[in-house]
Amino acid sequence: MTPAQFQQYTGVPLRPGLAQQTVDLLSPGAIYGDRINVMDVRVAKLLKFANKRTTIGLDLYNMLNANTATAYETVYDPATNGARWLQPTSVLNARALRVNVQFDF
Repeated sequence: MTPAQFQQYTGVPLRPGLAQQTVDLLSPGAIYGDRINVMDVRVAKLLKFANKRTTIGLDLYNMLNANTATAYETVYDPATNGARWLQPTSVLNARALRVNVQFDF
């Protein structure tokens, strides 16, 4: 908020030296985003050779390929009437596959 807006809405002037003031529009915990459900799967096979072991595995992250928002725009811009407020700014990482090989000797 600009000094004039802050004075108008709160009735209190800004502290000396501040050009603007951040104001919370909602109380903490008033709005939550969508629930985040992620399914990760690991499949591995243990192979034994004499006294040595090898584990070969596959990890699949975000198996259902969900695209739930994890962060939101928190700034309400009065100039645009809050056009971007609460718009998602990041989503879950896309589905990913990782191959693992572990040698124990």
